[in-house]
Amino acid sequence: MKARKTDEIIALWRNQLRKGYLKLAVLFALTKGPAHGYELMKYIEELTLGLLTPKAGALYPALKKLEENKLIKGTWKTQGKRRIKVYEITRKGKEVFQKTVERHFTIILAAKAMLLKELKQMGFIREIEETPGALAQTIRLLLLDENATKKERIEALEKLKQELGKLTETLNTAVTSIEKAIKQLKHASPQSLEKPPR
Repeated sequence: MKARKTDEIIALWRNQLRKGYLKLAVLFALTKGPAHGYELMKYIEELTLGLLTPKAGALYPALKKLEENKLIKGTWKTQGKRRIKVYEITRKGKEVFQKTVERHFTIILAAKAMLLKELKQMGFIREIEETPGALAQTIRLLLLDENATKKERIEALEKLKQELGKLTETLNTAVTSIEKAIKQLKHASPQSLEKPPR
């Protein structure tokens, strides 16, 4: 079998991720209430700030797959003179959505921790000040807890704002340190850039 080129592999993975995220976005949209295909397309585009702009050719196969797996249920209804299929999330769909989101957060938080650790080891940031799990807890409450009160949601948003502020400060410090390192490298003599003999 012929090995794929790097660009082909990246394109394939990106396509697979998009399909997965589209299904996840459909499930999330349907946690807000039943919707038909066109409503889902518009809502997902709005929800993802244009990062996912599903077309009918991608959305309807995703809906079909979700329906086959009993994660959503479609019901034909008459709207004016047209028949439309309205989808709603099933109990199994909610469970799959919640577990998937929680696993994604685990991966995202691990990647964030890895990045910050590397930046610290390279000397671009000093201390990593963070409340363990606070970001994940907050986002979990906002996305997954349907029974959260208004007060709990406001508190969660305040925590999220605080955590993102800390992360922004840390990354701004890293950017400033990296800019200094770039300037130093640009002004260094070629001899000083050579590796010392072993």
